[in-house]
Amino acid sequence: MENATKALIIAGGMLIAMLIVGLLVWGFGQIRSLQQEQADQETIQEIIDFNERFEAYNRTTVRGYQMISLANLVYDTNSRYTETDGYNPVTITVDGLSSEDATDEDLVTYIQTYYDSMNSDQKNALKQLVFECTDVEYDPQNSRVLSMSFRRLTKVN
Repeated sequence: MENATKALIIAGGMLIAMLIVGLLVWGFGQIRSLQQEQADQETIQEIIDFNERFEAYNRTTVRGYQMISLANLVYDTNSRYTETDGYNPVTITVDGLSSEDATDEDLVTYIQTYYDSMNSDQKNALKQLVFECTDVEYDPQNSRVLSMSFRRLTKVN
């Protein structure tokens, strides 16, 4: 009889221990799930913040001085991130940048190549040009802005 009582006490202790272990495993799973959700929300917020900086230029009237700012933003952003981190560089193409008949040109390359060698009249003329954003392409892997296309307008809409 004593052995049966001890066996019931041991079985009860084992049952309680299994319940405690089960609760601990469940609790750790909930904590891990919460941490993963927070990390996902941070990633989404980073993408939103990244895109907002570029989408500010997604409009029908963008002045030349704003295009220079956009070129600097793209250059800084592409310099900050690397392709080994899964980052695809942002590209900005402009139709008619240097003349009305020109084909698409890379804005960053144009600014880096020609802007410093321009005289003040040429710089002012560039700053007064008007452009329109015609397309924004997003990276299918992470939904970040991948490229933007602009065209030069002959006059303000």
